[in-house]
Amino acid sequence: MNCPNCNSENSDSAKFCKKCGTPLKKSINHQTMINSINEGKSGADNTTKYIIIALVIIAVVLAGVFLYLGFANHADDNTQSNAMDTNANNKNTSTVQSSQPSTQSSTQATPSKPKSMTIQGGSFSTGSELSDKTYASIYVGKEHAGENVVVQIKYSRDGNSLNNGNMVPITIDSNGYIDIKSADAYKYYPDYAVIKIFDTSNNLLTTQSVSLSPTSGTQTF
Repeated sequence: MNCPNCNSENSDSAKFCKKCGTPLKKSINHQTMINSINEGKSGADNTTKYIIIALVIIAVVLAGVFLYLGFANHADDNTQSNAMDTNANNKNTSTVQSSQPSTQSSTQATPSKPKSMTIQGGSFSTGSELSDKTYASIYVGKEHAGENVVVQIKYSRDGNSLNNGNMVPITIDSNGYIDIKSADAYKYYPDYAVIKIFDTSNNLLTTQSVSLSPTSGTQTF
């Protein structure tokens, strides 16, 4: 160490300067203190640096975690939204597909309605006995051959009904005729008949009233 008075170099263990005799203890203590302070400052600076570096690393890690969670939640939201859209589209598609067969089925199940129809003529026949049934032959035209209809004929005599007018389903024959007989025999020959023809949905297609002679035989109209 150097003497603080004359700056002569002395050994580190010397208590007095070998040249001027100045005590070296205070100098030694002063220098030691300076070195200690410098070492303490250096250690504190290093600790501060380490703390700052650790804080920066923690901040970076936390930022990465938050970013990852944000992207994960966004991806989940997109996935759920896409799933809901897919389910909605599948539901709509299923609804459209299920409604189409239903429409086709109802269309196939509904029988075709006969075309516009008119009674073009015909005949009524009764036997020689008042107890015989009455027969009707009604012509509606060959264009209606094979069509299914419902026929009602109400007979009367002197304004009094002879029957209830049952609704009878029947198919028009290949010649365009409807042949139908009364359900019961009547006590009197009818003098009046009302013919009504309906489609299979009971919509009235045509009707005609016919006046008859209250005798046996065949009468045309």
